[in-house]
Amino acid sequence: MVTIRDVLNKLKWTNQINNYIVVYVSRGSPNNEEVVELSRVIMISKDGFTYISNRGRETYIPYHRVIEIRHRDGTVIFHRNVPH
Repeated sequence: MVTIRDVLNKLKWTNQINNYIVVYVSRGSPNNEEVVELSRVIMISKDGFTYISNRGRETYIPYHRVIEIRHRDGTVIFHRNVPH
């Protein structure tokens, strides 16, 4: 089974991370979802990833909140149903 971490690492190490975005559960946001460009990711760890927000803050997202990873053209490469 391919994990979210596997997908993120593959995109990072094949130098494709600038072409993808991740959608994750963020309660209180429109549709309870946030979108982040993977080019903002600074660390991929065992249980989640950290990125630099638009406000310049480091933000940690655990993998269980990730809904989708997709190319900028809309092609989905990872999707799962997460209650939100």
